[in-house]
Amino acid sequence: MKPIATPDPIIAQAVKLFAERGYAETNLPSIAKAANVAVGTIYRHFKGKEDILNTAFTDIMDYFHDSLADAANCNVSDPESTFSHLFDAAALTVQHYPTELHFIEQNVFNEALRPESRAARDRVTTLISNMLMEGQEHGVIVKADVRTQLAILYGSIVSMIDIVWVQQQLQGHVPDQDQLALELKNQIWNGLTCERSIFQ
Repeated sequence: MKPIATPDPIIAQAVKLFAERGYAETNLPSIAKAANVAVGTIYRHFKGKEDILNTAFTDIMDYFHDSLADAANCNVSDPESTFSHLFDAAALTVQHYPTELHFIEQNVFNEALRPESRAARDRVTTLISNMLMEGQEHGVIVKADVRTQLAILYGSIVSMIDIVWVQQQLQGHVPDQDQLALELKNQIWNGLTCERSIFQ
């Protein structure tokens, strides 16, 4: 797995603070203190907190998209393999970058996101939606509104991000999540591919 490019220390500390405290509760003086720079230094690089948010969000979301896209470029005629590779890439990214993805998850619908940040977010959801639609077209994934299946897949990954991030905060490191990821992967795949009861 290629690493996220070493970020500007201001961005790195801002992402950490946004993840821990939330965007609204984090101010520029606290970012400056964490990055060991003066507030004026921040203004030489960024227009303000919103600029930091959008720079970080776009960079991390683009990295996440590229990781998933590389994994999904296996065999489009084999939806199971595509899903497997895509999920494994997401799980690996969660394992290595829980703080960055927790920050993304907290801000995915932040009103301060600019068009380029929303476009980066939409590229990820489009990639996953296309995988689901291809699976439906091949008769492997249950025919349904892709938005419901996206909610299942996205919601599961968000839950995994939260579990891993909390463990990192409490234990100071990320324990091996291979078994959690494998069980979640199987549960999601079975949910997307097996028709059982239909509630009415």
